[in-house]
Amino acid sequence: MLADRSLTNRNFWGRSYCESCKRKLAWYDLFPILSYLFLKGKCHYCKKKLSPEYFLVEILMGLLIAGVFVKVLPPNFLELNLVSWIAALLSVLMYSVIVITLVAVFVTDFKTGYIPDRITYPTLWILFGLIIISVSYRIGLLYFSLKNSDIGKYLIPPYSNYFYSHSLELAAPLIYGSLMALLLGLFFFLLIVITRGRGMGGGDLKLGVFLGLAFGFPYSLVVLMLSFLLGSLFGVGLILLGRKKFGQTMPFGPFMSIAGLIVIFWGVQILDWYLKLNILY
Repeated sequence: MLADRSLTNRNFWGRSYCESCKRKLAWYDLFPILSYLFLKGKCHYCKKKLSPEYFLVEILMGLLIAGVFVKVLPPNFLELNLVSWIAALLSVLMYSVIVITLVAVFVTDFKTGYIPDRITYPTLWILFGLIIISVSYRIGLLYFSLKNSDIGKYLIPPYSNYFYSHSLELAAPLIYGSLMALLLGLFFFLLIVITRGRGMGGGDLKLGVFLGLAFGFPYSLVVLMLSFLLGSLFGVGLILLGRKKFGQTMPFGPFMSIAGLIVIFWGVQILDWYLKLNILY
């Protein structure tokens, strides 16, 4: 819905309806995966066959969001106190925004070669706000825990710089994310200028800014390198199969989206492997 409506300037908040007969769908038509199976891939009202894209995206999103919970939440999540539970929930929300954005961008750019501003602009600000809230929450927790401790109160100003130094560490996602957003934005801007818009577009630039903010340093660089690697391999494959000619362009957003999703779940392992490979050579 997010991907389709962003391309046609429709309201995101309206009720879901059949694209063929325009009939508004009831609540029992909207169970992810199950409704598609029970209705045998057809509209409940006009019996028009639905695109399998809906079914595949529902499965993919279910797996990805479940993966986010498994990846982000600690094994003892149910035993955490309220303070730690809120911090963990903020992390889940941030990663969920990243996943939703990347999947929506993949769908739109793959289908039309276009990355709508209606996706990248709002999600960029939503993610930025969540990062600020998460960082502020963790710094606030550090301050109040130190202040309410007999020893800790001597680690805050004016007695010590401990609080300041550790606050900078906690603010790393905001600092490095903002820095990498600017650098990746500049990188894609230069590519657009050099290729005169034939190699990259404004949508790729905005997605690059989003990825820089989302992954910070060094993982946004891993996303960038992986994006170009995937794009090159896919492009060479299409040329060998005769589906593309050398010099023809293709959407880059899907490769950035796939690379981002890979780094969410396996970024640490990829970076460790790469660094060990460099050490060996």
